[in-house]
Amino acid sequence: MLLRWAFGFSSAFLFAFPALAQNARIESFTYAGSGCPVGSAAGVISPDQRALTVIFDQFEAQAGPGTARAANRAFCQLAVDLRFDPGWQVALFDATYRGFADLEPGVHGLHETSYYFSGSPLTSGPLTWSMIGPFTNDFSRTDTFATTVWSDCGTVRPLNIKTSLYVTNRLAQAGSGVLTNDTTDVQVRIDYALTYRRCI
Repeated sequence: MLLRWAFGFSSAFLFAFPALAQNARIESFTYAGSGCPVGSAAGVISPDQRALTVIFDQFEAQAGPGTARAANRAFCQLAVDLRFDPGWQVALFDATYRGFADLEPGVHGLHETSYYFSGSPLTSGPLTWSMIGPFTNDFSRTDTFATTVWSDCGTVRPLNIKTSLYVTNRLAQAGSGVLTNDTTDVQVRIDYALTYRRCI
């Protein structure tokens, strides 16, 4: 079951809007996936509906002796409901993720994200970031797009964001590792930035 969140203001990040797109707004979002079971994520939409913060507390993948293979992968898909004048288009121009990785020598971690609008065959991604142990540190990564995927003109559809984590010790079977979307307070804040243009 998907949950919808609409909470108070957070200054974690803001969306920049041209003056002519003042009616653009974020209405809500839903989430689902092995890395974000029901009740494990929370979202904050600002009062002006132009900012969104998403926080996860169970989004991790791990590998190592005695660890079930199913734990090697985790994913979460967000569907962000947007509302704006159909005379405009919207596109994501960057997204920032923060987390923590603890990988023993030879253990491999992968962070991958794809972005698309419902009903559109166009996708940005998958965009990947990988690391090989030894690595023990917080991380921050920002996705930027070589090709911009714009929403369709004349219609407003949800923006879908699918993030996957993968850890494998295939090349170092005695080693262990964990990769999380997780800040210092055991939460992750994901920053999304949107851009707008008028339909031609």
